[in-house]
Amino acid sequence: MSDAITARSSGSPQPDEPQFDPAEWTPIIERAFFVRLLELLDSRAAAVWSRPVDELVRDRLAALDPRIEPLVANPMDAANARFTALAVAAYDVVEPALGPAEAAAIVEDCLNGPLREDILAGTRGMLDHAGDPFGVLVAASKEREQSYFGPSFHFERPVDDHDTYVLDVRRCFFHDVLVATGRGELQPILCRFDLNWADAIDPSRHHLRFVRPVTFAGGRTCRMLFTREEHLPG
Repeated sequence: MSDAITARSSGSPQPDEPQFDPAEWTPIIERAFFVRLLELLDSRAAAVWSRPVDELVRDRLAALDPRIEPLVANPMDAANARFTALAVAAYDVVEPALGPAEAAAIVEDCLNGPLREDILAGTRGMLDHAGDPFGVLVAASKEREQSYFGPSFHFERPVDDHDTYVLDVRRCFFHDVLVATGRGELQPILCRFDLNWADAIDPSRHHLRFVRPVTFAGGRTCRMLFTREEHLPG
């Protein structure tokens, strides 16, 4: 992955480029997803399925469209729905043969694994070179609200000051798609995608912390808390 792509994946500002675009990122994630899926299942796929497993997943994606299409209100929704449906379609194909636990583990690996190191590196580099890592990360979060997630998500900011930023996601489009497809049990996998950038935060180095006390995986909202950590000289 190029440096520019790595940086965009983590929210690093790039001059003369669109900052965040799910229509750009979903195809990248999808290609990596299928490469990893075939790697994981290659040795046993022929014995389990009569057709290539990636073809079966693509067919399942098409079959999910009628359930998802009524939710889609803009181009950002279309890309974010595809991202979510990718996890659902793969799970629907794999689970009958391998069981829910292994199917979930495979979907988790395929969705969150392939780009993780690049996203971590991009986020770490952004924060390492920022004069104010907290400010840069909060600014990236706010930009993504508008240009990556859009109006089908509902955000509230109960705290937004120099030291702390609290973001409450009252409506999550990813959650809506999972509910529409009957696969709410996959919510933790979708929620863990955020850890691909959040795990790059080093409080001792960047003097900030990120905490998610609740997500739609276990509650009726998602709360993200960014806060500065005091750094005393010496």
